Amino acid sequence: MAQAPSILNADRGRASATALGVLCLLASVQVVLVTKVVWDASRRPEITAKPGSSPGVNPSETPLTPVRPTISFSPPAVGQIVPALPPVAAPAPAAPSFSPPAIGSFAPPTGTPPAVRPATQPTTPPAPAVAPASQAPAPVAATAKLPTPTPAPAAKMPSADPAANMSLEEMIDLAKQVRGLGDMQGALEVLRRADLQYPASPEVMSETAQCYETMGLGDKAAALWRQLESMDPARAAGFRDLAKRRLSTPAAAATSPASTAFSALTGGEGGKMLSLGACLTARDPASTNGEKVVLRIPILRQGNGNVDPSQVDIDVYFFDRVNGEKIAQTIADEPVSAWAAAPVDWSGIGEEPLDVTYFLPALTPGEIAAHGRRSYHGYVVRLYYQHKLQDVAAEPRDLLDFGSRTPQTVPGGVNPLLPPLTN
Repeated sequence: MAQAPSILNADRGRASATALGVLCLLASVQVVLVTKVVWDASRRPEITAKPGSSPGVNPSETPLTPVRPTISFSPPAVGQIVPALPPVAAPAPAAPSFSPPAIGSFAPPTGTPPAVRPATQPTTPPAPAVAPASQAPAPVAATAKLPTPTPAPAAKMPSADPAANMSLEEMIDLAKQVRGLGDMQGALEVLRRADLQYPASPEVMSETAQCYETMGLGDKAAALWRQLESMDPARAAGFRDLAKRRLSTPAAAATSPASTAFSALTGGEGGKMLSLGACLTARDPASTNGEKVVLRIPILRQGNGNVDPSQVDIDVYFFDRVNGEKIAQTIADEPVSAWAAAPVDWSGIGEEPLDVTYFLPALTPGEIAAHGRRSYHGYVVRLYYQHKLQDVAAEPRDLLDFGSRTPQTVPGGVNPLLPPLTN
């Protein structure tokens, strides 16, 4: 076998020497690094004893690799009502178990790591507990609970319906005004809405019956008058007497529009120009030295003819109950009358109310011995126009049988009961 040339042997020797030198250098570096690690480990207990420094980390050394800071919340002290501090960036974790070992070291960190917050703890701080009043600090203005503002009431929008927010009296007046204009359907619509708000009201039933009479619907009108007649007298009051009067007149039986048109052309029912509405009484509770009752008498125009106020006469008779047993004509003062509205001309809705006041002073012992103990019992009203009887009203109704027969005419002259007319 031939030997290798000498030039190849020389190159192989230089390569071996170079490799051996590199290995020796690497071994020296490893020895130095191991020695440094051992030296650092022997000094770790002294470093952790210093306050404010992280265990196992030399404060003088600057880490070669930056560590990502963690976000944490600082909850308030127990019992203190203050808002939690906003999240801040915390410095590098202080726990040595979460810190990487020194560069070039393969040994695990030594020493006992301090207790740290678990990584799975929720970031939302718990609700702080309220401390007792004696221990609670002064409240912070920023955390004070503001009172709940009271919302302003919504503005009530006006209704397009004029009868939406009316009282019963206002709705009756509106129906009368519409009826006076000749709009029977409009008047009945107002009365229908009034009946929904005030069911079985005698005022609504009476006005509805009068509308039916004007329209010639006598059967419907008579049915309503009968309902009013059968009502409780304490509730129906003068409307019950009005119903009896309407049912007793021949016009109540008229069912055809022709009869109604004839009444309008002749001036009213059977040539009558006026009639009495539902008379109502009201006691005055403020009267302490006697008994005072105000009687309101509605005087209605019949048909479309013009009424001469100077030709109107009215007689009002009051009656007393004596000793709670018998009925006698009153010994009260002369009645005082006054028109409720001016001027008195029966225009518009064709109704003029007259107020007549009954007043019985407190009786002396001598008057009681002579006349007995007396109290208000009822009234009788007779209405005349041009000296002809137009209508009669009474409450209670049986007072119509009291005394002599009602005269059909009255002598001419000035009626002292009626107040002077004002234009």
